Amino acid sequence: MKNLWLWFLTIGVLTLIVFAFYFVSLQPIQRPKLENPILAGSVTEPTVTFLNPARGNPTPKVTIITYSDFECPACKQVNTSVEVVLRTYPDDVKQVWKDMPNEGAHPMATPAAIAAKCANTQGKFWEYHDLLFERQTFLAEDQFVQIAREVGLNETAFSACYESQDTLPAVKKDFEEGLGLGVVATPTLYINGTSFVGALTTDDLLAAVRDALLKAEQQP
Repeated sequence: MKNLWLWFLTIGVLTLIVFAFYFVSLQPIQRPKLENPILAGSVTEPTVTFLNPARGNPTPKVTIITYSDFECPACKQVNTSVEVVLRTYPDDVKQVWKDMPNEGAHPMATPAAIAAKCANTQGKFWEYHDLLFERQTFLAEDQFVQIAREVGLNETAFSACYESQDTLPAVKKDFEEGLGLGVVATPTLYINGTSFVGALTTDDLLAAVRDALLKAEQQP
């Protein structure tokens, strides 16, 4: 009887582990209250301007637009896959970053997004972005200036930007655009306009990019 009880306990623990893994692989967005609610479907496609952090070929055949959250484990996972894609297709692919902070589940997501965009004003977004994901499990405000120091930012300018929340409107703009597109979970990727939700494996993301490249090459 004791062995039977232990067997049921083991099954229960394994079930909880599987459920937890599934939960972090697709993080539903908990929407903050907005003064002017955005209706899903009110935006037809993502917009890309010079204000959006981007890396890769400036004139790509394939553009990956990433709606992401610095505190989201699945976003960190898919970020690794995107980096593999960029190394595999350096001449063909560009990644564009969009902030989609899930404030209900991730209290440091919006502050991290503000900090990263402050780093962007000094041309160091991606270096800052990488360290935010690296330290995801222990993000705190006292980390932001430390990261700024490590990536070589002007600390006085960074601190002034962060404390005044100069970049918050840009974060909100990304978030509201995501709501308008109907983004319901992070990460959500748009690959040449086709949306993919959740932490795609590296193989799946490479396959999606290859398909997009093929379609781009077939166009007149």
